[in-house]
Amino acid sequence: MIKLYDSKLSGNAWKIRLMLNFLQIPYVRETLNLAEGKHKEDAFKKINPFARIPAVELADGRFLNESNAILLYFAEGTSLLPVDPVLRCKINAWLFFEQADLLRFLAYPRFYTMINQREKHQDIISHYMELGKPALTHVDKCLEKNTWIAGESLSVADFSLYPYISMAEEGGYVLNEWPSIQRWLKDFKDIPGYENIVNA
Repeated sequence: MIKLYDSKLSGNAWKIRLMLNFLQIPYVRETLNLAEGKHKEDAFKKINPFARIPAVELADGRFLNESNAILLYFAEGTSLLPVDPVLRCKINAWLFFEQADLLRFLAYPRFYTMINQREKHQDIISHYMELGKPALTHVDKCLEKNTWIAGESLSVADFSLYPYISMAEEGGYVLNEWPSIQRWLKDFKDIPGYENIVNA
């Protein structure tokens, strides 16, 4: 059985759980407390040289790193990742967009709020939100035309973008500014195997 190394509140780790659940792939979790810094220790760097979560240990002992790369690995051969190279490129483009234009600008305002340092970092939060809002507008416009991020079928792109967009309000964004995103978030919660980032 595969092992997922994650942390309780990581959106990137949540991506992987959502996909594994959807695909009905059994796994065990090893949840790290990032505040203890175990992900930076030499032992963990043998699992992930980038010293961050998530990471996956396969049944044969090999490791997978970086959330979107892990999503692509598990989506291979499923309906979530088309065989057609043009459609696949379209989906991959959204994964690059998520990392370059969304993740940092949604995740850091949330992070600083969670650790009660929002006031201390207000300038950078404001800057990040100025960059994050146009990215969310782009997503919203795409979802005006499409049911899902990359078209009319659920794909890897939805699993990549969902976690940090769904938690954006924890960092101060007001998602009712983007009605198509709100519709998409509700639809995603209805997929098989959905679970909250922290289950009650």
